[in-house]
Amino acid sequence: MRPYLTFILLLTAGRIFGQDFAYPAIVEKAASLNDFVPKGWSILDSATGDLNNDRLPDAVLVLQHNDSVLLVKNEDFADTVKTQPRILAVLFKSATDHLFHLKEQADSFILTHDNVFTDDPYQSVTIKKGILQVDFYWYPTGGNWFHSNVYKFRYQQNDFFLIGAEYEERNKATSDFNKYSYDFLMKRRVVTIGNDFRKSRRTEIQPVNIVKMQTIKTLKPYTAEVGDGIEL
Repeated sequence: MRPYLTFILLLTAGRIFGQDFAYPAIVEKAASLNDFVPKGWSILDSATGDLNNDRLPDAVLVLQHNDSVLLVKNEDFADTVKTQPRILAVLFKSATDHLFHLKEQADSFILTHDNVFTDDPYQSVTIKKGILQVDFYWYPTGGNWFHSNVYKFRYQQNDFFLIGAEYEERNKATSDFNKYSYDFLMKRRVVTIGNDFRKSRRTEIQPVNIVKMQTIKTLKPYTAEVGDGIEL
């Protein structure tokens, strides 16, 4: 089975701008997290923790545009959606000037809410033991299967590399579930298939032929091929 991390996105209400929308450049350094919020944007979510192993509290911001705009969703078909754009900003705390410095700005990684029939796919951003983790969730209206997805990034070689990912699908009617846990450093995945009601499960470790290590810059959720025809 080839798991595809698929999301149906939810439409947001709000004032609509034209397709000439441009993402703003976030300030390079500041003392307060609020100073990194561009005009017309707000903080949707945030997390703090040490990301670069210097024992200083770094920060991650998920920023959201206050109004809805038209954005191209599928460049091949020129499909557009009305949504509130989002930005992922990673900030490193400096021991020299005690300011936060912008390390990463990702304009296309955080999924938006642009489908009126489903919940917001974005769930949370956390920092755990130096790992930047972003969680997504999809529960389709009228369907029995719901899906949860986790991306794990680690700062190394001056970039944030995807070192792990998790994909889980569950059927609320039958209690069947499929779990896929990826370790891109070990080039393998753990596949667990089972049923909660019958308390049955079968686990198998499978090798994964990694195409290339993805980063926050290169990874677009559910579209980036990581190996063996697998898209995350």
